Amino acid sequence: MKKLSAIIIAAIMSSAAFQVAGQNDNPRCIPAFKNFQKGEKIKYVLTYNWFLVWTDVGEVTFKVNDTEIYNKPAYHLVGKGKTYSFYDWFYQVRDIYETWVNPETLKPYYYKRDVNEGGYKIDITYRYNWQDTVAYAQSKKTRQPFKKDTVKLDGCSHDIMSIIYYARSIDFSKYEVGEKIPLSLLLDSQLEPVYIRYQGKEEKRVRGMGKFNTIKFTGYLVPGDVFKGGEDLEVWVTDDRNRLPVWIESPIKVGKIKARMVDYKGLKYELNSKID
Repeated sequence: MKKLSAIIIAAIMSSAAFQVAGQNDNPRCIPAFKNFQKGEKIKYVLTYNWFLVWTDVGEVTFKVNDTEIYNKPAYHLVGKGKTYSFYDWFYQVRDIYETWVNPETLKPYYYKRDVNEGGYKIDITYRYNWQDTVAYAQSKKTRQPFKKDTVKLDGCSHDIMSIIYYARSIDFSKYEVGEKIPLSLLLDSQLEPVYIRYQGKEEKRVRGMGKFNTIKFTGYLVPGDVFKGGEDLEVWVTDDRNRLPVWIESPIKVGKIKARMVDYKGLKYELNSKID
């Protein structure tokens, strides 16, 4: 239970169906349509399993705001994760992920991660320079020195938050069941080559929300302190134009985690994937 923050990170990361990497002007880097709008808000409950006991331990919310940055119009994408107060005495988690993106192309302008995990603090920022295809990264972690990096990008690179919204426009009808979709993710000041695999369509019942027609995919997670690594991530998203992740599962080194959608508002399209 030391790494309850893994639940927050997985819920945020696994919401993303990622796009094939390409060049700056590659049309595949531009979303076919934007299936969200300002005011959209989605909430998830996070559940941890340890020795066959499932416990709701926290929640994650995603919100879209309309704003400006660098004197340009932007969407402000915010993901907040926290443990419930009952678990704060043991291991308090307060995570905030933010990205400001171009409202037309969804390319990120600026990213900020501000987390407090059991008193261990992490502050990371990326400032994107698309003219030179680089990101200027800065990071500060508890008991570690301030660090600056310049990270070379490809034209379709995204961070955790921007890729969630960008990739909801993916057209799975162009892929065969079992086909891999490579992706490029800027994570902890490094560009990580990982992938998802399209697994077809399923009906999925979500506790408290009903049954949905969904698209399922699995994803590769980078091995580390929390995740075992491998293609263990499972995600179900609504089979409609909203592409809302409604259910997420992933094993970690100790136990397993799940995230289920429990509330939503401000959707751009009707949620017609709901069947009861």
